[in-house]
Amino acid sequence: MNNIEMIRMQINYLVTQARHDIYTLSTLSDTSMKPQILQRLWDALSTIHFLSDWLANQAKTSSHNLSSQPSIPGLSGALYQSQIPPITPLPTPPISQSNQRTFTIGELATFTGKNGRPAYVAVNGIVYDVTNNRAWAAATHFGLIAGKDYTQEFASCHAGQQSILAALPVVGRLV
Repeated sequence: MNNIEMIRMQINYLVTQARHDIYTLSTLSDTSMKPQILQRLWDALSTIHFLSDWLANQAKTSSHNLSSQPSIPGLSGALYQSQIPPITPLPTPPISQSNQRTFTIGELATFTGKNGRPAYVAVNGIVYDVTNNRAWAAATHFGLIAGKDYTQEFASCHAGQQSILAALPVVGRLV
């Protein structure tokens, strides 16, 4: 099974869960459950948004690969109309004086989001705080655990999507 099929199945699961939660909210008599269900809906929608960005990036990459191949007469116009606009990479975020802390890989490993500690991850030598990021709920993200350097994983899964990192607070550099 390829990654796109797994992502499609994950989105279908989240949509089914969201439908169930909406139905539950519409029939709910005990309002004490309402905040928990709304939070689960928010998390599901956030994850669907994240996954759709990932799929769009995959489509862009596939479209780019197709455009480098000889075009088929009559299809090239439709292909260009369905292309997703390119994502302009953002420059590496500046690190202000207040967050120029340096982390060794051992120090980074202690920021797992457990025992009241924040959740940090490193990408390309920069350490980001993912504590309050919905894609990193419970300090995990699709089996990845906070407290590690995920440079290769980010490149293989989010290539060209620097906007994801730009939305995260920078807390320092990995040395």
